[in-house]
Amino acid sequence: MSWTCRYCGKDTSDIDYDYLDGYDHLSCALNNNKMKITNLKISNPEKINTKNLCLDKSTIDINYMGRKHKTKDYGNVGCTFYEFIATKDYNSQSTIFQIEDEIKNNKVEVTILKSGKMTIDEFSIELIKDRSKLINKMIEWVNEKVS
Repeated sequence: MSWTCRYCGKDTSDIDYDYLDGYDHLSCALNNNKMKITNLKISNPEKINTKNLCLDKSTIDINYMGRKHKTKDYGNVGCTFYEFIATKDYNSQSTIFQIEDEIKNNKVEVTILKSGKMTIDEFSIELIKDRSKLINKMIEWVNEKVS
């Protein structure tokens, strides 16, 4: 490795370690990370509203509940998310999907609430942009057994 910042190409051999991220300027690395974070826009999310017939003859309804805001536990950082609710055969228990709108490394974080348990997963942008793949992934989660 050479003492060269991969972001700006300048020499970093004379920079104090407190101002470096590996061999890169800390400021360059932080600016680069800020630029990589973009926001997800699901156009017409209500078009995901569906009634799906599964192979086991059960039905799963998926409905868009709106765009909401929450504060995360760490550092009072907030985020905006798209919320969907899925119910199977009019069961009283629902699965809630909260798809955050912040894109990091071509993925978005999804919080899944089912049977009183919370799971956090990441979905690729390609999956979110393809409505049928997203619906199939939601159906998969609804049908997954809770341990």
